[in-house]
Amino acid sequence: MKPAIKTILLCLWLLPTISNCFAQADAFTGTWQLIVPATPATNEVQLNLQIGQSEKSILYPAQLSIKCDSLQAVYLLLLVKKSSRELAISRNKFALSEIPYSMGAATFYLNGWMDISRDIKGNATLTLNRIQELYNKVHLPDTSRLNPVNKRSALQLFSFLQKAPVQFVKINANPWNNSYTDRMLDPATSPGYFGLLDTITVPVRDAAVLLTSPGKNDVATLAINGRIVLDKVMPGKKGFSDEVLLDTGLNIVALFAENFAAGLPNKTKTRFEFGEKKILFNLDTNSDSAAVFIAARVVYAADRQKETSIKDYTPGLKTALAANEKLVGSLLTNSRQLTLAVWDDAVEDGDSISIQVNNQWVQQKLRVKKNPQFIVVTLQPGSNDIVFMGENLGTIPPNTAVLEIIDGKKRRSYMLETVPGENNILKIQYDTGTH
Repeated sequence: MKPAIKTILLCLWLLPTISNCFAQADAFTGTWQLIVPATPATNEVQLNLQIGQSEKSILYPAQLSIKCDSLQAVYLLLLVKKSSRELAISRNKFALSEIPYSMGAATFYLNGWMDISRDIKGNATLTLNRIQELYNKVHLPDTSRLNPVNKRSALQLFSFLQKAPVQFVKINANPWNNSYTDRMLDPATSPGYFGLLDTITVPVRDAAVLLTSPGKNDVATLAINGRIVLDKVMPGKKGFSDEVLLDTGLNIVALFAENFAAGLPNKTKTRFEFGEKKILFNLDTNSDSAAVFIAARVVYAADRQKETSIKDYTPGLKTALAANEKLVGSLLTNSRQLTLAVWDDAVEDGDSISIQVNNQWVQQKLRVKKNPQFIVVTLQPGSNDIVFMGENLGTIPPNTAVLEIIDGKKRRSYMLETVPGENNILKIQYDTGTH
């Protein structure tokens, strides 16, 4: 065989492997940095943006660190992908620490979009495109009580956040991960509101949608699972109506404000009607005024008569359980990610549980509610243990919950009954070659 032909065949053989490597890389995840050098009149400003692993390549928990002279501040924020190049920034930035003074509302000036690109050296960059609310003026912190040195650096930093160019350079691809990473994606346990609503379950997958706005020039975009379904719509007072269709299972629906017309915040309202279930995304509220997005997980469960059950499996080597452990089931899947739905089908009596996947916490002290709460878990190839721990007895012992495992169109339900110190274990075999 000629060398050229051998080379071509080798490239074709390697192409799937190379494609998979690139497909698994996330351009946004990692650490991004901006350093503005000091001058005779100003202090050095350093910003570090750490972005965690995403949910469905759409929701990105992130942490922002700011340093300027004596100030060291750390904030949590949520980024939502609108396109392959754009990340929308949450209106709210939750302060984990601010020393020696508070930035107050000044972080609002980082409101807008991050655009990914490359600089002239080929480095990956994130550039801030601000959307500022000019109508409701941002009240900057009172600096009159600061000492002269801190006051000077504070005024410099406020001015920088308000109008200076902000372009981060990527310094590594390590996902940000700490105790807040998962909590930020769960409104029930999140330390603050980041524009992500509680999970909503709907009875049908198609919805009538109506967008309205008191501002005749407001522009909005609607996306479902990263796909833009309504692009740069101008709803106006008369409104704009259309229909949208969900995927089966978990969907991430996001409304994006594309503009602040004439300096006013976008006031678009979006009403969804999934049969008798109605949902409202409203940018004209105190909590979302001047936000550039509102997002929610929307779950559509297909007709149960059309569903198939997840397969059982029998482990080749049985591992003895501890005295406080109870096996609730063993399942086989070829999906890397599964969705756990947990709810109380009787009386909501204050039961709470904690969940581990392969000895890693995914939820701690989750209060079991009447409505399902959905948790996406990522499996490792081979054997996986999901452990459910009862944290209390509620007002009606024992601690009970319904657990449903969702694997695309396939499901399996279990009843969990635990007491503090007792663990329910679900074993899942993730077979990457199963079809």
